[in-house]
Amino acid sequence: MDHFCTYCDRGYAARLLCLHDSLAAGGEPFRLHVLCFDAETAAVVAAAGRDSLVAIPLAELLKAEPDYAAVRAQRTPVEFYFTATPVLVRHCLRRVPAAERMTYLDADLYFFGSAAAVLAEQGGASVGIVPHRFPDRLAERRQYGTYNVAWVSFRRDPDGLACLEWWRERCLEWCHDRLDQGRFADQGYLDEFPRRFGGVRVLDHPGINAAPWNMAGVAVTAADGAVQVNGRPLWFYHFQGIRELVPGCFEPGLRAYGTALTPALRALVYLPYLRKLVAVQDRLAAAHGLAPRRHSARLHAGGSVRDRWERFKAGWLLPHYGRLRGQLLFVP
Repeated sequence: MDHFCTYCDRGYAARLLCLHDSLAAGGEPFRLHVLCFDAETAAVVAAAGRDSLVAIPLAELLKAEPDYAAVRAQRTPVEFYFTATPVLVRHCLRRVPAAERMTYLDADLYFFGSAAAVLAEQGGASVGIVPHRFPDRLAERRQYGTYNVAWVSFRRDPDGLACLEWWRERCLEWCHDRLDQGRFADQGYLDEFPRRFGGVRVLDHPGINAAPWNMAGVAVTAADGAVQVNGRPLWFYHFQGIRELVPGCFEPGLRAYGTALTPALRALVYLPYLRKLVAVQDRLAAAHGLAPRRHSARLHAGGSVRDRWERFKAGWLLPHYGRLRGQLLFVP
């Protein structure tokens, strides 16, 4: 059985369930262990009633990992989340002694193919990491790390455990949401993995961790009911940067990387995911009262001319302008 772990709070609970369901669609037995940063997320996992979805309360991790608990006051909320990544992986390996390997996944991933295919690509390697694959025009973004903390997999062997422990210690020492001499959050440290440890495999396949920053100019097609990128299977996509502006209207996060929302990318990748996401969001709103965090809802609710203008711009003007420019996605 394959074991995966992730973490999220209520804001990503719907994406978590989308990730879980995409793993389940692969048909292989698995467990997705979820560090729940709030009670609402734990309730969502419990209500799902799936043996393949396992909640880990934050209190459990804090008790089991006092070094992690001790840095909480030194980190912002998002930095505390980032610091959790290697701590959670080690905790899950200890929690599940039978697991031969533990793979961390970002909660905003979605599998279009079998996760087993990605693990097969990793093979017997002790550690598996995925590159950003930034094009030359985005070369300045390489300072945030050659590799992306979207999929980081550790086998329970000497090299895998040594690499994991080194990463955990570094993140406990320093894990901040800024650049600092080659360090960036939990991510910059991944550049050291191939240099310091044996058995590290870079999963440089275009269908592994396809993402907004590496899809410009990529041919997206469908063959025999499966999505392909540059003629190879799309195994998972990283839906980083998606924002729901108003109900059913999404900014896909491509523009920040200069990537065009092509008809094929829209129809074969984004719309299938967003239809699923909207359906799950509606279900969570009805069952748990978890309303999605929409961009317009974050605006000031005051009655000044400026406040009213900002709400009008976010709720009507920008969505309609974006629709005319083909930059937004609409899910009925």
